[in-house]
Amino acid sequence: MSDTFDWRILDRHLASDASPDDERALAAWLADDPRNAEVVSAARAAAHGSDGRLEPRWNVDRAWSRVAARMHEAHDGSVVSLHPRRSVRPWTRRSRTRLLVLAVGALTAAALLLVVVVRRPATHGPGSAIASRTHEVLAARAQQTRVTLGDGTRIVLNAGSRLRYSDDFGRRSRDVELDGEAYFDVVHDEARPFRVHARGSIAEDVGTRFVVRAYSDQAAVEVVVTQGSVVLRPERPFTAPMVLVAGQRGRVAPDGAITLVNEEDVERWLEWTRGGIVLEGVTLGDAAVELGRRFDARIEVAGEDLARRTVSARFHNEPLPRVLDALGAALGARWTRIGDRIVIARSE
Repeated sequence: MSDTFDWRILDRHLASDASPDDERALAAWLADDPRNAEVVSAARAAAHGSDGRLEPRWNVDRAWSRVAARMHEAHDGSVVSLHPRRSVRPWTRRSRTRLLVLAVGALTAAALLLVVVVRRPATHGPGSAIASRTHEVLAARAQQTRVTLGDGTRIVLNAGSRLRYSDDFGRRSRDVELDGEAYFDVVHDEARPFRVHARGSIAEDVGTRFVVRAYSDQAAVEVVVTQGSVVLRPERPFTAPMVLVAGQRGRVAPDGAITLVNEEDVERWLEWTRGGIVLEGVTLGDAAVELGRRFDARIEVAGEDLARRTVSARFHNEPLPRVLDALGAALGARWTRIGDRIVIARSE
């Protein structure tokens, strides 16, 4: 870990007082050494009270008292000394922040932290974490599936999605593989992190709620956090990681580039779990794919110009004909059934 890092930046970050320059410096520091993410995780854990809630304001003195107590409890039952061999000057707030960050790096994080490691290209073969796939949960087209795993984690699979996990899930590790879209409400287990493998990425969770959208026909993997905090870390060394908090979305492009978006309406990413359909600024071509999964229909758009038209609409438990009528009225288009296909074309 770097000795030149200004630890006051982490202090301001945890207190939500960080400037844009602070956040950029923090991101660069996280990219410098994978262990630095563990430091941030444990520091955030120290900022939480005994009830698991984040303190209204990050307080170094309060957090240090918690970390000091935890440092006395080694995993093997031994005691870790906190007293230096030589006398030192009285601690200032800055020196306590420095020592706090160094100390928490040796502790197991208990914060609400999600680490996403992007690996492209990659496949889950025999040597992967889910090599033995003895359980598979499917959400067929036009269906949704809800499942509660043995650890209590609740998952909602969207239409056309697949979840796999091995028969030893929960014994030593908690790994699942996702193809499609799912909402995860994960039960925290510090000893066994929950990991979601999706299209070459690994999402490691420690007690939070989030959506992973990773259909094979979409260009990028998207992670939307509804509760907790996230570090989105690419494997590409020249791309800095992103720190996400609840209400933010991280998007990983095929070339490994990461973008972060603040979502004013994060609930729209959960609307599908309640029977809704949200088409927000998508092309009609992409909307046709989404509606095809939702209603188990083959929907085509005639003409590239029409397929590139942008649509924004929301529906709740509406049948497909009514959805298509609404889209057609907005775009000056019409739809017809031709055999087993639905074709959307410009109105004559």
